[in-house]
Amino acid sequence: MEFQAMRRFLKDADNRRDRYNSDIVRGWVLELIDLATRAGDVLEKYAVEVTLKRGAKNLKKRLKRFACILGECLALHEIGKETADIMSRMAELTKKLESVSSGEGSSSFECKDDQRLLRQTYGHGIEEHLVGMKNDIDLLVSRMQNDDRSTRVISICGMGGLGKTTLARKIYQHKLGFEARAWVCVTQKLQAKSIFQEILRQLLPGENSEREEAELVRELYDIQKAKKCLVVLDDIWEIDHWNILKNAFPLAESNSKILITTRNQMIADTEFVYKLECLTEDESWDLLQKIALPIHDSEGSSTANSKHFEAIGRELVRKCGCLPLAVSVIGGILRGQRYLGDWKKVLENIDSHLKHGKGVDANHKRVVNVLNLSYDVLPYYLKLCFLYLGCFPEDKDIRVEDVYLIWMAEGLISSDDKGRKETLWDVAERYLNELASKCMVKVKLMSGVYPFENFKSCRLHDLVRDLCLSKGKEENFFEDSQRKIRRLAINSVDDDATCSVARFKNANLRSILLLNNQMTDLDINKIWKNLFCNVLLRSLKVLVLEDCKFEDNKLPYALRKLVMIKHLSIRYCRVSELPEFVCKLPCLQSMELRFTGSIALPNSINKMGRLRHLFLDEVIITKINGGIRLRLDGLTELETLIGFNSKIFDTIHLRKLTNLRSFVGCVYDIESLSVVVEHITKLKDQLREAKLEIKVSDLSSEEGSVVIDSLTHCPLNYLRIEGRLRRLPTWDPPLIQNIHTLSFLRSRILVDPMETLQQLPALRSLWLGCDAFAGTEMVCGSKGFPQLKSLILEGLRNLEGWRVEGGAMPNLSDLEIISCPKLKMIPQGIIFMTSITKLEIWEMPNNFMERLMRREGEDYHKISHIPFIYLGEPSDP
Repeated sequence: MEFQAMRRFLKDADNRRDRYNSDIVRGWVLELIDLATRAGDVLEKYAVEVTLKRGAKNLKKRLKRFACILGECLALHEIGKETADIMSRMAELTKKLESVSSGEGSSSFECKDDQRLLRQTYGHGIEEHLVGMKNDIDLLVSRMQNDDRSTRVISICGMGGLGKTTLARKIYQHKLGFEARAWVCVTQKLQAKSIFQEILRQLLPGENSEREEAELVRELYDIQKAKKCLVVLDDIWEIDHWNILKNAFPLAESNSKILITTRNQMIADTEFVYKLECLTEDESWDLLQKIALPIHDSEGSSTANSKHFEAIGRELVRKCGCLPLAVSVIGGILRGQRYLGDWKKVLENIDSHLKHGKGVDANHKRVVNVLNLSYDVLPYYLKLCFLYLGCFPEDKDIRVEDVYLIWMAEGLISSDDKGRKETLWDVAERYLNELASKCMVKVKLMSGVYPFENFKSCRLHDLVRDLCLSKGKEENFFEDSQRKIRRLAINSVDDDATCSVARFKNANLRSILLLNNQMTDLDINKIWKNLFCNVLLRSLKVLVLEDCKFEDNKLPYALRKLVMIKHLSIRYCRVSELPEFVCKLPCLQSMELRFTGSIALPNSINKMGRLRHLFLDEVIITKINGGIRLRLDGLTELETLIGFNSKIFDTIHLRKLTNLRSFVGCVYDIESLSVVVEHITKLKDQLREAKLEIKVSDLSSEEGSVVIDSLTHCPLNYLRIEGRLRRLPTWDPPLIQNIHTLSFLRSRILVDPMETLQQLPALRSLWLGCDAFAGTEMVCGSKGFPQLKSLILEGLRNLEGWRVEGGAMPNLSDLEIISCPKLKMIPQGIIFMTSITKLEIWEMPNNFMERLMRREGEDYHKISHIPFIYLGEPSDP
């Protein structure tokens, strides 16, 4: 109860208005974070060292229990002493924080108000340096001039510093035929009545705006119905603020328009959203020249002098992440600097310049302040998740599953946020979605269209990552208040951590990430020596080792001491076997063994009762216990099973895994296939991902046909069948919405498969290979394959004709035709596929290839619109 109260109090303290303006309060909050971390460790230590020992059931275990009583009492004594110390300090901090509550109107808030005034924006004014916005302006102006009442609200969304206000101001100043206009800046502290008064003053100059808020809302509503008005709401932060303000706007009853700028996409998702992106490198260099080297000829092009600075200038804008505000700040610093040496000095010290903005005007005083605002308004639970992203390498995509697993292991995902049928994974995905919607992180969507697994990877903008690291230091996230390391990430062989024992001494490490895949054996051995001889690693929650080499390809025996570990990843590490002691780690919740080569799994893997996520794909699994297949029935909490193999695991035990949310597996016999399909179908309402490879040589028997027909009710996202079929399954319409990837190899289907497959509404990728179709002609209908993006036809030895009707495959981007020796020509319908960006043709007959040759080829006109065409060598001389 006290721990939960502490966490609630910590959230309240973090939300204090003076949190970021008072050094004293900030120090207290940081100490409070330390206490909360210690309290969490104490609770888990108690659970591991005491509770688990009390679970003895048989006589042998009871005898062991008696032998452990002394040690247990000692543990209880130490835990009790530490708990008392935490609670005593907690009480002191509580009194201190409460004692300053009455001072919330003091000078610390005057600073806050000054910041708000500095962020105040206006509709007038001319942008001296405008680059890369012409297309943005043209598109938004056309939207403003459109009288379609379904898009009354237009939102410009993006991270801080992109130029949202600049773009909105250009739209505001355009001659758009509005009878009245108003521009207001909302900012973080909403004062609804003042905003309503200001809008009314601008729409009706001279009108008395001193009235009650309800009257103001009614008056504004009526004005915008009577007149065609444009209202700009600049810098809205919270969706609740928009919900309050929108009552004054007749969104569906007038020709008026609302233009919003925001960093919060949840607000922007109202009607029409325009996501503003960073400048290109060329645009950034152009902007830097205009500010730093304002010497142009009569036509506006740069003089030759700027060419001497271009190499350094382009490196500078890359360091700025092509963020317009950052480029403007650096441009202001460089203005008047006419020597390369001066530019080189700025490049060497760019981080300092961006933080302090020396010599820059008030509007662009500090890039850091602009980005800080985005961090400051994050809710407490998102702050911690955001800070952890700083542990990952810069300029690289971060796998979202890695993020989710580490967040969960570190306890950053609150079980209080779970819905009735949700898991912590679902909550983690929602947290990342919130960070993305607030423009704190960029996300890459999955190629599929199934509704649950939305994101594939994420990454931080360079300057946002700098913010993440600086805030992590301020908040003691990476090091505690005694400057001892909490979270260690080694992403470079040059990292001082690989050779500094002092950094680890007495460190209370919670997570270790070794993500560099170019470390030498010497570097790894040094790390082992520095880390795994440290007894305080008993608090470690996360251990991620990527592409590391171990002596004799065996995990260090010292890992058995990691009794608090929750997430273990040895991806890309060459490990010959998983030791028994790993299966005995009492808190382990997720284990990543992918790409480890050939690995032996112990029979005791079945005893990992707390395991929730197991990743095994791309692993050659060998068994220890002869030909007996490994059991899974003890893994009753398992939610993720990636890499199931029916040759290795006893398939019948799948029926015990009722909590599965993600399943990826391969089956090699009809009996196993039947069990897998039955179980996936049973779990269809809870699965977020279901991928299956079927490698059964002959499925054309009566028994095989029955199992294949059962696929009609199986909610698969991905299906690959290698083996002979009697016919294709006939998918049940409600379930075919999930399938996005299909592959058929050696299936010898006699009837044109396109007739069935083209009806799959979500299909994105299709591969027909190695005699998948044994017939001579295929036809793609005019409305077929509405979402297909990738099509591969390979090794169809009997295919002679392929017809594509106009309107088929409207979204196809990649097409490959490989080794189809009897195919006479490419379909005429290709000419209508304007979405195709890449065509590759391999190992086709000489006469087929000649028809496609540029200029003289009689079929070249069919493919001339495709940007990338690769024609390999013909299959015959």
